[in-house]
Amino acid sequence: MKRIALVIGLVAATVQTAAVADLPLVFKQEDTSASNLKPPLPPFSELPSIAYLPDPFRMANGKRVKTLENWVQRRAEIRAMLEHYDVGKKPEKPSIFHATLEGNTIHMIVGEGANTFAMTATINRPADAPDRAIPVLIGINSPSGSLPPDLIASRGIAAIAFKTNEVASSGFSGISYEAGNFAKVYPDSTAGYMIRWAWGVSRIIDALEALPQAKLDLSHIAVTGCSYAGKAALYAGAWDERIALTIPQESGGGGTISWRYSDMLENRDSVEVENLIHAQGGSVDFPWYSRALRQFTNAPEKLPVDHHELIALIAPRAVLMIESTRVPRMGAEAARVDALAAREVWKALGVADRMGVTEEDTPHCQWHPGFTPDLEAYLDRFMLDKTAGRSTDILRSRFVGVDRAKWIPWQTPVLKR
Repeated sequence: MKRIALVIGLVAATVQTAAVADLPLVFKQEDTSASNLKPPLPPFSELPSIAYLPDPFRMANGKRVKTLENWVQRRAEIRAMLEHYDVGKKPEKPSIFHATLEGNTIHMIVGEGANTFAMTATINRPADAPDRAIPVLIGINSPSGSLPPDLIASRGIAAIAFKTNEVASSGFSGISYEAGNFAKVYPDSTAGYMIRWAWGVSRIIDALEALPQAKLDLSHIAVTGCSYAGKAALYAGAWDERIALTIPQESGGGGTISWRYSDMLENRDSVEVENLIHAQGGSVDFPWYSRALRQFTNAPEKLPVDHHELIALIAPRAVLMIESTRVPRMGAEAARVDALAAREVWKALGVADRMGVTEEDTPHCQWHPGFTPDLEAYLDRFMLDKTAGRSTDILRSRFVGVDRAKWIPWQTPVLKR
């Protein structure tokens, strides 16, 4: 009954019609699947080898996803598998949470029991913005990530930087699972830093909910970042359904490229790609992902889930993935395969134009003018509700010859309600 009630709630949140394409663009809850049943999570020794990208439409009981209700349950299963085998579990909103606004600066106190810490975030509001609630972009460590600030401000969109170091250090040395403010509050957490940072982004959204005087539109929140910050942005968007638009840029391994395909790519081309070996760092205590992921380092085919399904957690909300072919380590070809596989979920839901990919040959995290029209289309539609502009049905890549039949052998259903 909980699953049925959840599906009804998702639909009723925005529409009263029966068309799947009328699915909400955003939700009011951080996690709408919290009450759903979790799948069996067998140990590594009992996991089968899967040579292709796992089927996102095959449920844990072996049945195929056929309805929207099935997909809501399957989404909860995918999230549970990613948390168990890949990145660790994201805690809920802490029991201690206080937010205040001083000028344009948000001050937060978050924690549990006697363990609390402070977070701050500054709202960069366009100078000519109207005196009402406006859309807002949360950038990882920079108000607009690696996106051009003028493209954001000129559209009347506010920007906020999430400071990763306030939750867990973004440095590459001296870091561990036991270090940082998050670890003080949750010493027994399985969460790697990607989920810890996603948790931090969610606390900023909690603050915006508590501070209507900030005059930010809670139904039009976006998140972005590039490189490791692009990974963090992807996790933030996947794990918090209050985010309407997710824009990961060149997120590489652990982000928009699959563990399986990146491993194959490195072996095929004899070039370093951010596969499981490289993405987890040289130390066994490198904490970006969960400790559990290390058992798959030399056996990615044993993972029961992969990152096309991480991307798919965002559906039916909007995502624009920005990729570059310049740096082999970032695995743009692997990102292409993941995008093709993930897109099938949006297609099944009848909203394929809410999932886009744009690709150019440009230095790492450096903006290319070829990205601009695609970003503008996504900002206009999903942040400003402009439906008459350029199409958001975008899937640009030079990797048109990937072996789709080998890597995506499963069929895509048309989901019924």
